[in-house]
Amino acid sequence: MLNKNTKFLIAVFVQVIIIFLIIFFKVSILTGGTEVILRIEPVDPWDPLRGDYITFDYNISDIPYSNYYKYEMENFREGQTVYVLLEKSSNYWYAFRIQKTKPTNSNTVFIKGIVDNVSSQSYHITYGIEEYFIEEKSGRNFDFSDKEALAKVIVDENGNAVLKQVYIDDKPWP
Repeated sequence: MLNKNTKFLIAVFVQVIIIFLIIFFKVSILTGGTEVILRIEPVDPWDPLRGDYITFDYNISDIPYSNYYKYEMENFREGQTVYVLLEKSSNYWYAFRIQKTKPTNSNTVFIKGIVDNVSSQSYHITYGIEEYFIEEKSGRNFDFSDKEALAKVIVDENGNAVLKQVYIDDKPWP
């Protein structure tokens, strides 16, 4: 039978291991993934309970229905995991296809997301990189209007993504 001290130490040890696994997972994406630049639209510059952070919608967050997408997207539903295939334009990457299965071509760059909302005109997809925590007091009263906001995101071979850096008018921010 385990005593209280042993149970406490096991509980602490398990939590520490979980934290290290999360860190290891993120670092492995950062070191072995593909770098993509996405256009962003900042939403929330500050929250009184959580401090300074920004919530982003990306240029690949809302994927509109169109003749190109319609056949592939008809059966998607909220909560479903999807794979958004990315293609590079001159300055940033954009979504050119969405599918239910993970791409098998090793040259294809894609990001894994979850269909968050289905509207009559588009799918809203979240990727787990929508929040970016920043230095205290640097998010208040910052205006993103009439500025080009970009995010450097690293994507691994499974479509997992990590937000690495935000750029405002081609300069690292904050």
